[in-house]
Amino acid sequence: MTHSFFGGVYPATRKDMTRRKPLARLSHTPQELIIPLIMCADGPATPMVRPGDPVTAGQPIARRGQTGATAHASVSGRVTAIEDRPHPWGGLSPAIVIQNDERGEHYGGRPAPLDPRLLTLEQLVERVEWAGIVGMGGGTYPTWQKIAESAGKVDTLIVNVAECEPYVTADYRLLLERSEHILRGAQAIARCLGADRVVVVTEGDKLNAVEAVERRLRRSGNGRVQIIPVRTCYPLGAEKQIIQTVTGREVPPGGVPTDVHCAVFNVATVFAIQDALFQGRPLTHRAVTITGGAVTRPRNLWVPIGTPLRHLLETCGGLKEEADRILTGGPMMGVALQDLEAPVMKDTNSLVCLTDWEHKPDTPAGVCIRCGKCVGACPMHLAPTVIRRYLEDRDLNKLSRFPLEDCNSCGCCSFICPAQIPLVETVAQAANFVKRGGAAP
Repeated sequence: MTHSFFGGVYPATRKDMTRRKPLARLSHTPQELIIPLIMCADGPATPMVRPGDPVTAGQPIARRGQTGATAHASVSGRVTAIEDRPHPWGGLSPAIVIQNDERGEHYGGRPAPLDPRLLTLEQLVERVEWAGIVGMGGGTYPTWQKIAESAGKVDTLIVNVAECEPYVTADYRLLLERSEHILRGAQAIARCLGADRVVVVTEGDKLNAVEAVERRLRRSGNGRVQIIPVRTCYPLGAEKQIIQTVTGREVPPGGVPTDVHCAVFNVATVFAIQDALFQGRPLTHRAVTITGGAVTRPRNLWVPIGTPLRHLLETCGGLKEEADRILTGGPMMGVALQDLEAPVMKDTNSLVCLTDWEHKPDTPAGVCIRCGKCVGACPMHLAPTVIRRYLEDRDLNKLSRFPLEDCNSCGCCSFICPAQIPLVETVAQAANFVKRGGAAP
């Protein structure tokens, strides 16, 4: 039985360009790879190499200090520089630049595979931290911390394959093609966390993936793992919405999933965890969808982290017409790309190149007509139009009554607004206003 969550919208999915395209490896890796030191929401890592040092594929090249996540070389070669380079999140950021020698030599210090039957929580946390795994669905929170904070507090582990963003199919293809590995990883995580139930959640139109997982489950005879196809509704993939859909439990304002005894992991994260546990491999590659009406041959690719996004676009034949907007991530929450020389990150699931007819035109915001559509669409019950009015009045007292920290910037309010008011930005401004205590920026 599934439940529903409040709000949400129904943008055109536009996944047909890539949903039938298997994950393919690059025909040739780029000559230069860029490994940013900022790979997670926790902050930058510290370099372990210097310019001129040789590296092998899978070798740790940046360590987690007080912040950050361990980073590894995704190819063998030589470090040519540690300098500021374009970052997918915007601007410039320190990065380790590796000249690819195309030999594919692998790091000899990889840890031995672990036995899933004897795996302990301590081993799981240690191996995930070593592998540099972060939330690969967009959150980029260090996964070892999430595991440590969830241990003993959850009864349900949710593997998130909802992938509700339009255009993107990387997670779907990963589940379809690597379901055995994903199920094995999910069961190992659940056992260490003390969860009684594992639920794989995907959209109801992904029948191939559902059937593949169900066949695996029938063969294994594991009754505590199930796959649930649910009706497509954006933002189903958000943590709090997927928990409510699966369990009927609602995470309280300002709360976290463990408050309702759940833990949610993106399917790519689960795959990376099992790879680290049972193959001794760190996180060096990931699935990326390259798509959009401007792309010549949209595809799903299995690529080394650090690959310049321009190289992925060239692998797909480049642009067949001018792109009006290029994003990393989908059109609802994606980040507008400033430079195609920016590299694939651990959380980069797509490169979306849109023509002018594929998105709303950028027009000046109109006047709010108080239609209430944004109130009905906001899955976090935030009433964006009311927040906007209080922000214009600089009313700190009334704004403080809203759980503004719960806004996940899903974009439902801006998407549904007939006046095209940038309500996502408005709520973010209100949150900053409250955080400053009403002081001017």
